[in-house]
Amino acid sequence: MLRIPYNMKIAASPLVLPPNATTLGAAISAAADFLDPATGTTAMLTGAGVSVESGIPDYRGPSGTYTLNRNHRPIFYTEFVDHHTIRKRYWARSFLGWEAVRQAKPNRVHKYVGDLINGGWLRSLVTQNVDSLHSAYATDVTEIHGTLSSAVCLTCGTHYDRSELQVELGRLNPSWADLLQQELDRLSEQRIANPIKSFRLNPDGDLELPARISYDQFNYPTCPSCASNGTAKSTSNGAWSEENIDIIVPHSKRKVKDVGVLKPDVVFFGESVDDHVKKIAEQKLKMADKILVVASSLATYSAFRLIQENKKNGKRIGIINVGPVRGEHELLVNGDLRVSFIAGDVLGGVVDIMNQLRSPLAYARM
Repeated sequence: MLRIPYNMKIAASPLVLPPNATTLGAAISAAADFLDPATGTTAMLTGAGVSVESGIPDYRGPSGTYTLNRNHRPIFYTEFVDHHTIRKRYWARSFLGWEAVRQAKPNRVHKYVGDLINGGWLRSLVTQNVDSLHSAYATDVTEIHGTLSSAVCLTCGTHYDRSELQVELGRLNPSWADLLQQELDRLSEQRIANPIKSFRLNPDGDLELPARISYDQFNYPTCPSCASNGTAKSTSNGAWSEENIDIIVPHSKRKVKDVGVLKPDVVFFGESVDDHVKKIAEQKLKMADKILVVASSLATYSAFRLIQENKKNGKRIGIINVGPVRGEHELLVNGDLRVSFIAGDVLGGVVDIMNQLRSPLAYARM
């Protein structure tokens, strides 16, 4: 199951199901009917739009990365693993963008999703997001595209905390660290309420920078485990060395041509979703009677495929998303849900209805 970007234009006219769900009140009522546990269990699949209110942009919303920059092109997996220069570019932009990701706080949508789980109206949760913000209110979250909170070595498979890696990136790149601190100090002096919104962040955590910026002098570390056992080499200051290029070791976790490379623990475009994670996500959706998609255009194939397969198996599908959604005219039929309102507004109303009804399942969990 590959994470593949969808470059074709998505249908411009979203469906409305049921047909009367043209006002927020009607949309809330329809979503509550869909989620009501009396009509079966529901699994939820969330997308980048969920985290917009936390300051992390989506791809195709009004202020999304592709909306503001139609020429934006994400780094693909093969580019990252094959090219030292591409890794320099990624880690430099990630170094500047990490502070924005670290400071991001869960918003009302994350809370409402947790409320629905605790109230018995939502059985399971799968997300495409890599910011780990759902974990503030939900304990069993399947992140099909991984998480920015850690990095992994492509050779030995050792995982490292992203915050600790940030310290090492700063040590290796003092001029970039000074630049970042100056910007943070400036925002602090201006007393900007939410400084992360001043960064032009991409959904996968790297910062958008002018094309003229050079990354030639940026350094990133060698995997400490590979460096300590002699599998990979470092420069005198601990940076990844070009001596590691085109060296494949037999025990390598992934058959890539460079050794000791650290990669963010996310699924890049063009990279396959981990088989174990894919099976868990598939099982969660399979065990539910209905699936609700929230704040996602289903533009990446990994997410679209999950919904498409479950629709073929006769599941009811619901979608709450402001913009158009890939394949919605083919996926959805009468009896499904499709409302084009802000997710937080709709789910907040549904939680209010749930609390008023106090379903028997909710009482059982009290």
